[in-house]
Amino acid sequence: MTGSPRRPLHLLFACLFSGSQMAQATPVIPLESQAPADQEPSRLVPILLDPQADEYRDSQVATPLVLRQSRRMRPIPPKSKEARPSFLIADQIEGQSDTSSKAEGTAELRKADTLLFADRITHHNVEDEVEAEGHVRLTQEGVTLSGPYLKLRMADQIGYFDQAEYQIRRMVGSQNNRRSPAPGMAPALPALPPRQSTAYGQAERIHFEGENQFRIENGTYSTCKPGEVDWYAKSSEIKLDYDENRGQARDTSVYFKDIPFLYTPYLDFPLNNQRKSGILAPTFGSSTRTGLDFSIPYYWNIAPNYDATITPRVMAKRGLQLGTELRYLDAFTNTEAQFEYMTRDKELDARRYAYTLRHTQTLGYGFATRINWNGVSDDDYFTDLSNRVVSTSQRQLPKEFTLDYGREWWSASLQTLRYQTLNPGDESAIDNPYFISPRINFNARIPEWHGLDLQAVGQYTRFTHTSLVQGDRTVFYPQISLPYVQPGFYITPKFGVHATHYALSQQLAGQPESLQRTLPIFSLDAGMTFERDMTLGGREWTQTLEPRLYYLNVPYKDQSQFPIFDTGLADFNFGQIFNENRFSGYDRVANANQLTAALTTRLIDPGTGAEQLRAMIGQRYYFADPKVGLPGENLQQNKLSDFLAAFTGQVAPKTYVDVAWQYNFNNSTNERFTIGSRYQPAHGQVISATYRYNRGSSQSLGTMDQIDLAAQWNLSGRWHVVGRYNYAFDSSRLVEGIAGLEYNAGCWAGRFVAQRLESTAGSPNTSLFFQLELNDFGQIGSNPIHMLQRSVPGYSKINELPSGSLLSNE
Repeated sequence: MTGSPRRPLHLLFACLFSGSQMAQATPVIPLESQAPADQEPSRLVPILLDPQADEYRDSQVATPLVLRQSRRMRPIPPKSKEARPSFLIADQIEGQSDTSSKAEGTAELRKADTLLFADRITHHNVEDEVEAEGHVRLTQEGVTLSGPYLKLRMADQIGYFDQAEYQIRRMVGSQNNRRSPAPGMAPALPALPPRQSTAYGQAERIHFEGENQFRIENGTYSTCKPGEVDWYAKSSEIKLDYDENRGQARDTSVYFKDIPFLYTPYLDFPLNNQRKSGILAPTFGSSTRTGLDFSIPYYWNIAPNYDATITPRVMAKRGLQLGTELRYLDAFTNTEAQFEYMTRDKELDARRYAYTLRHTQTLGYGFATRINWNGVSDDDYFTDLSNRVVSTSQRQLPKEFTLDYGREWWSASLQTLRYQTLNPGDESAIDNPYFISPRINFNARIPEWHGLDLQAVGQYTRFTHTSLVQGDRTVFYPQISLPYVQPGFYITPKFGVHATHYALSQQLAGQPESLQRTLPIFSLDAGMTFERDMTLGGREWTQTLEPRLYYLNVPYKDQSQFPIFDTGLADFNFGQIFNENRFSGYDRVANANQLTAALTTRLIDPGTGAEQLRAMIGQRYYFADPKVGLPGENLQQNKLSDFLAAFTGQVAPKTYVDVAWQYNFNNSTNERFTIGSRYQPAHGQVISATYRYNRGSSQSLGTMDQIDLAAQWNLSGRWHVVGRYNYAFDSSRLVEGIAGLEYNAGCWAGRFVAQRLESTAGSPNTSLFFQLELNDFGQIGSNPIHMLQRSVPGYSKINELPSGSLLSNE
C-alpha cells in the first residue's frame, strides 16, 4: 500500500479476537486528517466503519486493501487477555485479516499490556503469532526487551528473542509462589511482604517458555540498573521462574567490577531471598581462637513447613566441624533441632559437639508437650567456637521436658528439669542447681463466682542433688478476693492460706525429716485514675495521674531450718514491689506488715490512644522489720525501702529515653541507676547510649558499672559506619567492641566488621567478618548481620527498606 505523494499515509488496522466466532466483525481504518502539508500527520482515534458503505475505500489509496471477517482463534488460556483487541499501527500495512498482516515503517503492535515496536512486524492472526525485525523493542507487564529479531506466540507466551538486552521487573513475595502448604500445615518461615525485584542482562537468545518463564542462552544476569552493572553472572544457560521465584544457572562465572571471583557448574538461587534448596554462598572469616574459618552450607527446602541446613565448617586451628539445623512446623508441632560435631579438635586433641532441641507439640484433648534439651561436650565449647555474647556467657544448659494439660478454669503440668553446668577455665564447680524430677503444678481459677475471685495454686517437686540436701516439697495456696471496680477507682481485698510441707530424704545433721509451714496472707490493693486534657508542644494530649496503694500482712514464722532448693532474692523493681513475697520460689515466705505507695503519670495521644511518655515513682513503708532471710543475707532494719523512679518515652522526634533509679535514703547511696537513649531519624541510622550502675548490694544482681555505646550511621552517600563500645569500669575491661564499615550500592552491599569479645575464661576472642551481598542472588563471606542485630539496638540492613524486611536462610 502506498500513500499520498504529498506525505505518508498512516493506517491503523485492528482485529478483535475472542474464544468464539465473531458476528459482524468489522475492520477499523482511521484516515489521516487533512493537516497542512508542513505539519506532521496525526494518528486518529480508531473509528468503526461499515464494510458495505462507500466510505470503506480511501480514494487516496492506489491499491485497495481487501478485508474479511476474522476466523475463530484457538482457545486462549484464562490468564491471557483473550477478549481484548490488538492494534497494528505502521506507515504501511498490507495483508488479510483472516491470515496475516505485515506492517512496515515505524510499526507498532498493541494488545492488552503488550507494546511491540519494530521496523517490520508480521502478525499471523490464526496463531496469534508475531515476528518482528529491526530495532525491536517489547514491553510486556514489567518486561522490557530489545534486539534485532523476535518471534512470539502471544496467547501462550512461547517464542524467542535473538541478541536481546532484557530488563525484568516483578513484584515478588509469598503471594506469587504457587507452592502451597498441605492442609493443616503452615510455612516454616513467615511470609515475605511483596516487593519489586529487577533482573537485567544480555543474551544470545531469550526463550519465552510460558507466562513468567524465561530461559537465557549464553547470557548475563544482574540485579543492577543498566549502566551501573557492578556485578553480574555469566552463564551458558539461565532459567528464571517468577512463579516459583527461583533461578537456575549452568556453567556460571560471577563477576564483580568485571573481575571473575566465583565459578560453579550449577547454581540455584532465589529471586526474592525466599528459602529454597541449594548450596548457599560460602562464608569465611577469622578469629584468634579458630584461625581462618570457612563454611559452605547446603539448604534443603524439604516442604513448605519443614527444612534442613547442613553446614560443613573448616577452622584452620581446630579442624573440620559438621553442623545441622532442622526445622518443622505445622498446626500442632513446632520443632527446631541443631547439632554440631567435630571428630577431633586439633587444639585439644578431643572430640567436641553441641546440640539443641526445642519442641512443642499439641496432643489434643487439652494436652501439650514442650522439650528444651541442650548440651555440649565440654565446658569451653562456646568460649572456643562461638562469637556470640549470649553463648559465651552461658553457665547452665537446661534439659527440660514438660507435659501440660488445660481446661477452661484449671490447668496442670508435669515437668522434669536437669542442667549441664559449664565452668570455663577449669574453675571449681559452682552454682550447681538442683535437678527437678519431677515437678507437678496445679492452677485453678474462677474469676467471677457471685462477685468473688477464687484461685488455688498447688505444686509438688522432688529435688535431687549430688552433694546437698534432697527431698520433696509440696505447696498448696488457696486464695479468695473480692474485687470492687468502679469507673476511676478499684479496691481489691484478698485472703489466702499458704501451706508448705517438706519430706527430706537426705538432710543436715540435726535437721528433721519432715517440715511444714502454714501462713495466712492478707492484702488490700487500691488505685485511682485521674485524667485531664492539656496542650504541650502545640499538640493536644491526655494526661493521667494514677496513685496506687498496696497493703500486705504476712505473720512471721522461723524458717531457718528449711532448705534452699530453688529460691533466691527477687529483684527489687516496679514489678516486684506489688508482689506478696520478696523471694522467688517457695522455700521462703517473708513476713510482712507493709504499705507500698506508687504514683504513675502518662501522656497519651487522644487520637490514637498511643502512650507517649510514662513516669513512675514508688516506695514501701515497713510497719515491722523483716525477719525471714536467706543464709548469709544482711536484713535491713529500716522503715523505708529503697526509693524507685522510672521514666520512659519519646522525648523528641525519633528520640527515646529510658531511665531507672533505685536510691537508698537510709544510706544516701545509689543502689542502681540506668539511663539509656536512642536516636533513630531514618532507616540505617541509629545512635544509642546506655549507662548501667549496680552497687552490688544484697538486693541486686551483682556489681556492675558499664557504659554501652552503639551506632549505625550514614557517613556520606552510600557509606555507613557501625560500631559498639561496651566497657566495664568495675573490672576495667572491654566486654565487647565492634567496628565496621558498610557500603550500599543499590544492587549489592559490602560489609567489613571486626569484633572483640571478652570470654568467661582465657584471652578475649577477636573475629573478622567480610561479606559481599548480591541482592536477590546470594551472599559471599562471613555474615555479621545477626551479630550486629544483637549488639547494636535498632540496627537495620542498609539494602533493605523497612517495609520489605527479608529473611535469610542463615
